Amino acid sequence: MNRRAFLSAFAGTSTLCAAGSTIRLSRLDGRPEAVDFAASQATVLLFLSTVCPISNAYSDRIKGLVARYAGQPVRILLVNSNDNETVDEVRSYAKDVEFAVPIFKDWSNVVADRFDARMTPEAVVVDKAGEVRYQGAIDDAKNPARVKVEAVRLTVDALLAKQPTEIGRIRSFGCTIKRVRKEP
Repeated sequence: MNRRAFLSAFAGTSTLCAAGSTIRLSRLDGRPEAVDFAASQATVLLFLSTVCPISNAYSDRIKGLVARYAGQPVRILLVNSNDNETVDEVRSYAKDVEFAVPIFKDWSNVVADRFDARMTPEAVVVDKAGEVRYQGAIDDAKNPARVKVEAVRLTVDALLAKQPTEIGRIRSFGCTIKRVRKEP
């Protein structure tokens, strides 16, 4: 049994969340928001950074995903879990990049820890039942012209079509999430 599966049995952080389970994030104005996975066919968490050049290079591809699934039962959540990035920096970044969906702050890395997200950018696609159907890189190439596997798009499209999702994990590449130091 791998370490993650072993620990999740005790910590409640497995890749299968209870149906209807929620995560809690914070809007940049400080308002909390609970996200219920059962409310959408797919929930896509995209962990981003304001300063990571690779994360920032994905801005247009992220905008493309948001536009592709607008009006569909898909929720795309842009999540900043970096402890070293202030709300003001994230707010300024959001204004500059102009995503059509809000960016949320993940205080104390609670959501990043729950899904074991390690990098920016990194994607987690969760189905209506709360099961993680894909986790890893958004696609398989830093250079958009070299992309062969659009992992997030393929996973979400399969979920919408009620088809099996068979995308293997593509290892995330970018910058590590800067976590809050926790007391031992």
